[in-house]
Amino acid sequence: MSFFHHLLIGLRAAVCAGLLLMACTVRGEGAGPDFQTMFDAHGAVMLLIDPVSGRIVDANPAAAAFYGHSRDALRAMNIEQINTFTPEQVTEERQLAARSGRNYFIFRHRLANDSLRTVEVHSQPFAFGEQTLLLSIIHDITPGRLSNQGLWHYQSMLEELVSEKMAEIDASRYREELLFVTGLIIQTGVIVLLVNNIRRRKRLQRERSAMARIMADERQRLIDILWGTGAGTWEWHLPTGAVRVNSQWAGMVGRTPEELAGLTEHGLREFVHPDDLARFLSARQQHVDGESPAYECEMRVRSGRDGWIWVMDRGRVVTRGDDGTPLSMAGTWLEITGKKQYEDKLRLAASVFTHAREAIMITALDGKIVEVNDAFCRITGFDRDDVLGRTPAVLSSGRHDASFYAAMWRALRESGHWQGEVWNRRKDGALFAEMLTISAVGDEHGRAPYYVALFSDITAQKLHESELERYAHYDGLTGLPNRLLMMDRLRQAMAVAERRGSRLAVAYLDLDGFKAVNDTHGHAAGDEVLSTLAERFRQAVREGDTIARLGGDEFVAVLVDPGSSEMVQSVLQRLLDAAARPVVWNGHPLEVSASIGVAYYPQGGEPDAEALVQQADDAMYLAKQSGKNRFYLADPA
Repeated sequence: MSFFHHLLIGLRAAVCAGLLLMACTVRGEGAGPDFQTMFDAHGAVMLLIDPVSGRIVDANPAAAAFYGHSRDALRAMNIEQINTFTPEQVTEERQLAARSGRNYFIFRHRLANDSLRTVEVHSQPFAFGEQTLLLSIIHDITPGRLSNQGLWHYQSMLEELVSEKMAEIDASRYREELLFVTGLIIQTGVIVLLVNNIRRRKRLQRERSAMARIMADERQRLIDILWGTGAGTWEWHLPTGAVRVNSQWAGMVGRTPEELAGLTEHGLREFVHPDDLARFLSARQQHVDGESPAYECEMRVRSGRDGWIWVMDRGRVVTRGDDGTPLSMAGTWLEITGKKQYEDKLRLAASVFTHAREAIMITALDGKIVEVNDAFCRITGFDRDDVLGRTPAVLSSGRHDASFYAAMWRALRESGHWQGEVWNRRKDGALFAEMLTISAVGDEHGRAPYYVALFSDITAQKLHESELERYAHYDGLTGLPNRLLMMDRLRQAMAVAERRGSRLAVAYLDLDGFKAVNDTHGHAAGDEVLSTLAERFRQAVREGDTIARLGGDEFVAVLVDPGSSEMVQSVLQRLLDAAARPVVWNGHPLEVSASIGVAYYPQGGEPDAEALVQQADDAMYLAKQSGKNRFYLADPA
């Protein structure tokens, strides 16, 4: 600086008596915005919170716009009035974030209109004088919502720094010119004013040093804020292709800032997944060409040597040449791997719901159907619009009583789960069997606002089981129970008789002369005789009794609580009469008779079912030896 210029500066000092006020307002080179300016101007939702009491100390305008409360209202609130999580749930989420290696939390925040939003909260403690506060930056990640908020806070601050600096330079230049004109007029007091000017320069130097320290502190605070958000920053100088990144950006790709010191734009491309590269370059180029106000792209980038993560890349041109040519761009990377995984899970769940072969029905707590899938419509014949808003009673077949459904709801209330077979009715009225599973679906508060029912059509399976059971337990020719079913019923009848102190009788019946019918007239005639006599025997016994065919021409009757001996003999005589009546086949009367052995239960020795049948069989042979067409009572063992 020349001596003449020093002199001119000295002449300016005498212009007005408010020189000290002017000196206080002059800011040295390198001055920048303070933290509060940054906090108020930033577009991201920010809260300053007392970590001890949870009181919201301050909220920026973006927070007021997001929550729907005024800033004064937010300053009078506690964070627990916004965060719907209980203290226990907040602790659990913090532990989950620590176990998962996340540097953020996921909460549910309530807005002024009582709507709930799922948010991602990045918090970091900072010292404000003697007080330590939590700076929380909130991102809305509600499912289905693609955020259009820009994470431009560091760029906005830098732009504000530039704007403020330019304004200060312009103001300083104006004052310098004014003082220059005035100094030319004032020609006296040069020596005194020169001394004062020297003092003023020293004072300004001290102020400039103090301002430099403040600016360094603010820059460090800004760096800390960026670190707290987990955002990686990048700057691209278009003419040279050079790219500068911060440590968070380097950490995302598994490198150190030193390893990326010479990074270029072409080198940056190597980190982008090949399937996403064309989309990334196209979106960025559209912004460079002025077709969009900012650039934004979700893409996969290499993390370490083998892994991939999802990031939200946002940026914009920050400087242009005199002809409008872009000179530099700046932006951020924010990892959204968790968000993308959550979206993938939602898409998968929707696909499974739609394409599952099992029918799916979702009901609210009041029982109203809120959603069904395609398989439900295919199995039941109902269209989706036919059942929405109605209850599952629209499917009721009437085959289950009130106690069945009461037991179902009791299981749901106690365990949140029920499974079983249910008969329901299709839209056309046809009955069908289904294997049904119902589960209560809980929310993050432990409540179960929905029930999900899954079922498959097992009608064909049930019919097949019925056929198999019939083949396994009934005689194919006569339709009478076979030996297996007869023995099962006999054991049950013996148990009942023992409990009630009653008795039962087992009658073993063998046809006399049946072999002659087969030999003379053939097996078709023999089958006709067996079928006809089986029906007669069924009518001869009471409804609660069992008449079974053991095979060949042998039958067994289980007479439950038959009453007196005279009543038993009456039943036995009806069986003998039924066997003795001729059976007409092709115009020929076919005649047989029967020999019956009878054993009672209970008796001495307490025989089992097999022994009781054997006693009756032995008695039947004694009846044959006594002349046939008669019954014989076995002696108790």
